[in-house]
Amino acid sequence: MKLKNQVSWVTGAAGGIGKCISEKLAAQGSHLILSDINASALNELLVHLSGFDVDILVLPLDVADPQTVSEGGQKIRERFGRVDNLINNAGISPKGPKGPIPFKDITFEDWNRVIAVNLNGPFLCSQVALEMMVAHGHGSLVNICSQAARTHSPVTSAHYAASKSGLLGLSRKLAGEYGPYGIRVNVVVPGRIDTPMTQSVNEELSRQAALRTPLRRIGQPNEVADAVLYLVSNEASYVNGAILDVNGGSLMI
Repeated sequence: MKLKNQVSWVTGAAGGIGKCISEKLAAQGSHLILSDINASALNELLVHLSGFDVDILVLPLDVADPQTVSEGGQKIRERFGRVDNLINNAGISPKGPKGPIPFKDITFEDWNRVIAVNLNGPFLCSQVALEMMVAHGHGSLVNICSQAARTHSPVTSAHYAASKSGLLGLSRKLAGEYGPYGIRVNVVVPGRIDTPMTQSVNEELSRQAALRTPLRRIGQPNEVADAVLYLVSNEASYVNGAILDVNGGSLMI
């Protein structure tokens, strides 16, 4: 599964799942492009990964901003000249004081922001990365989705579910359109995972989610990262357009 000298771009790299994905890619020898809106957290991650013998480009940016994504793409071309793997991991899931925001209380501004980050972000970053992948005749794109895109979720709001449902559709389209260029596009769909995002809401919601899961626990970021690592590796060379659930059995379809 060695990824030595490949170039992997991780968005939302400073978060719980993104940090774990970045660390596992570095351990496999992949050079890294790390994007996040939190510049200070990115710098902390850079220090954390300094022990790996890989080249790391830090790109503090908002994935929903076309200009900064385009500028980031130019920096990638100047530094590496290519992207072998793109992991669209950046995402937001706003919550209310008691958990999910009721549909009637979602403002149009909040709706647009969630769609901008969770769906427009992967669109913009994928356009940048796929152009380079086509030029080099290979590549792997992994979109981090959510179980909320596949079934009702009691812990997420409507704008989040809609954005992640759209990401599933985008992923299928890209898998079909770019497969002939030797580029694979797949999706990882986590269930309830123990991250700062899930920890920001009522602890009881996580306890209930664990009870609804056959394994009787919520997942860990490294378990999602392992799924990503598989999908970008040669072991998954004939896997395209797939949805890989990482949910402990909480959804079986």
